[in-house]
Amino acid sequence: MSLIELRGVTKRFGSNTVLENINIDIPENKIFGLIGINGSGKTTLLRLIIGFYKPDSGVILYDGQKIDKIMSKIKRDFGFTTQDSSFYPKLTVEENIRYFGSLYGLTRKDINENLEKVLPLMDLNHVRDVLAENLSGGMQRRLDMACSLIHVPRVLILDEPTEDLDPLLRRDIMRLIKKINELGTTVIITSHLLDDVETLCNEVAILHKMRVINVGSVEELRHMYNKKEEIHMELMPSDYSNIIKIVELEPEDYIVEDGKMVIYSNEAEHILHKILHVIEEKNMKLLYVDVRKPSLGEVFRFLTSRESQKSPEMPAEKITSEKKLVKK
Repeated sequence: MSLIELRGVTKRFGSNTVLENINIDIPENKIFGLIGINGSGKTTLLRLIIGFYKPDSGVILYDGQKIDKIMSKIKRDFGFTTQDSSFYPKLTVEENIRYFGSLYGLTRKDINENLEKVLPLMDLNHVRDVLAENLSGGMQRRLDMACSLIHVPRVLILDEPTEDLDPLLRRDIMRLIKKINELGTTVIITSHLLDDVETLCNEVAILHKMRVINVGSVEELRHMYNKKEEIHMELMPSDYSNIIKIVELEPEDYIVEDGKMVIYSNEAEHILHKILHVIEEKNMKLLYVDVRKPSLGEVFRFLTSRESQKSPEMPAEKITSEKKLVKK
């Protein structure tokens, strides 16, 4: 049985339907990702899961029980870090964490014990007496997470935890999320940074036009898009035509875009061996080569585009992926 189950969940605000007939199973001790364009209902879905919003129809179960019947347990078992900072700028790191511990109903003894575990876990021990407003952006993000962890939750919910951070800080936060999960905490995360989701998550749900259109591991989602591997390479522009001709590539097997080539094949290793032989034989200059599977960004664009063809178009908003080549 899944730790959290959503069955036929619909949420409206007035006449505006934000989520419709949502069905998701979230397993225990995993990192579960929710992705979708801005405004697709990711944050609303998180707030439904913690009981902040009530669904207009459907049911949400935690440990097989309806969450609206066990709100005290939800409060005890869940931690929630929002997109916006929830700490108090004029309090120190330690004061903030202690205050949130009191909000969760912890005794002074439990707060003292948990504080000495959370501070080193989040690499905050050396700044425990620093005012929150004087912390760097990355440290402030850690503090937000620490405030959500002080009561040692069974489930940690993170809404866009790596947003607005530079690549080094993003990597640092992702390392901490993995560490938290390895300690036995189930993590639910939303993000529009799909490379982060691909790196972190065991399973991913794609939200599009009020509905969940696909759920599965990144590998399972890739198979819905394209089971082939991709050879990414960069040569001198004049050499691509020779590769295409000699290796006998069909038009649907490759694209050349922005001076780079991507080849799609079920036999990527064999094709690459042939290409390298041609490059050596013809004395071509190989600038870059890599064999990879489709990125989650490519998969997302394909699956949402396919879904949009079933119904009227809606304006697309930004989803960020660090991969630049997309199969046409």
